[in-house]
Amino acid sequence: MRSIIKRSLFATAVATAAFGLAATSASATAQAQWTLTNPNANNSFSAVLKTGATADLLDVTTNQSVTCYSATASGTATNGVHPDGNNLVQIASAKWGDAVSDPCDGPLGSAFSAVANGPISLNATSYSGGVTSGNLSNVSVTITGDTLFGVCKATISGSASNAKYSNATGELTITNGTGLSISNVSNCASLMNNGDSAQFSAVYKLAQPLTVTSP
Repeated sequence: MRSIIKRSLFATAVATAAFGLAATSASATAQAQWTLTNPNANNSFSAVLKTGATADLLDVTTNQSVTCYSATASGTATNGVHPDGNNLVQIASAKWGDAVSDPCDGPLGSAFSAVANGPISLNATSYSGGVTSGNLSNVSVTITGDTLFGVCKATISGSASNAKYSNATGELTITNGTGLSISNVSNCASLMNNGDSAQFSAVYKLAQPLTVTSP
């Protein structure tokens, strides 16, 4: 009889633990889910630099900066429920300034422009009050400048922290985003060097705002 009772209690304990684990997992999954609503039927989006804002790249090591007064980004933001916030939005193309018509201001009167080398991921990590916080990853950007030393060229790569998207304004703000590094530097003198750390800041306005919520 005692053996039967022990087996029964053991089975009950296992069942209870399994139920608790299932409930916890379901809860965790629900918290990690993200719902994205895109007014564009083809799941596309486009954005430009907010009027009056600038896009700024700072070489943290040399304390030299490049300031752009125009920037564009476009890509895909897929409607529906996403199991997590990774790669929630894919930025397929992005550029900053124009070498001829609207160059970015660099040190010592230099003029720069930049273009993304491939898709950039916008990842969501937390949500509160209509604002999604996250970061950019898979960043690879070629920056080119006309300087006193000739044509300067470098690659900015890595990730950028401190990204926030507001449902109310349809704006994506990156504030002193860290996690970027500089490489493939060519003919840039002391403006930037291989291995330097970089920060990025900008405010983008979406042409048609997305709505992002979690869970």
